[in-house]
Amino acid sequence: MKILSIFRVSVLLLSGCSIAPQATPALVQHDLGSGFRTLARKPLPLRTLSVSATPVVAGLNMHYREASRPTMRGSYTYNRWAAPPANLVDQALSRLLPVEPTGRCRLSFLLSDFILDINEQGAGSALLAGTLRISLDGRNSVFKRIVDVRVPVSSVDPAGEAMGLRKAVTELADLTSSWIAGDIEQFCLQQ
Repeated sequence: MKILSIFRVSVLLLSGCSIAPQATPALVQHDLGSGFRTLARKPLPLRTLSVSATPVVAGLNMHYREASRPTMRGSYTYNRWAAPPANLVDQALSRLLPVEPTGRCRLSFLLSDFILDINEQGAGSALLAGTLRISLDGRNSVFKRIVDVRVPVSSVDPAGEAMGLRKAVTELADLTSSWIAGDIEQFCLQQ
């Protein structure tokens, strides 16, 4: 009888261990990394460069979208951006696009999407979308361009998303620099 009681107590203790709550995983913060350089780009004739975001990408959530649910945005539970995406893009563009403050124009970028897009086959691409605006007063656009930069990612996870969006910001800088070159650059240099 004593052996049976010990056995029952042992079983209860062992089963109780499996009922105990699991530890919550640590929150992982991602950013776009360091090492952004001007890469010998010609300075742009801009007074300022600023980045803002639409409400859907204003927070710290890392978003993804699956092809099977094209109208739903998902967000990773234990992964966050270290700063709001607009701040991350602003910091990177400030390093990637040298400005010459003698110009009379202001460049603003309204970030409308910053997401990992997953297709039907399970492959992903980082999507950075928004609107570039050139203005004289910071409010009224003189030139405007909608951009949609997609970069394939090597892994469909938060780290892959961060690396893909890092590359997308570099492509955005290249696109912006070539867009401003020519007529816009001459307009911004006029006094």
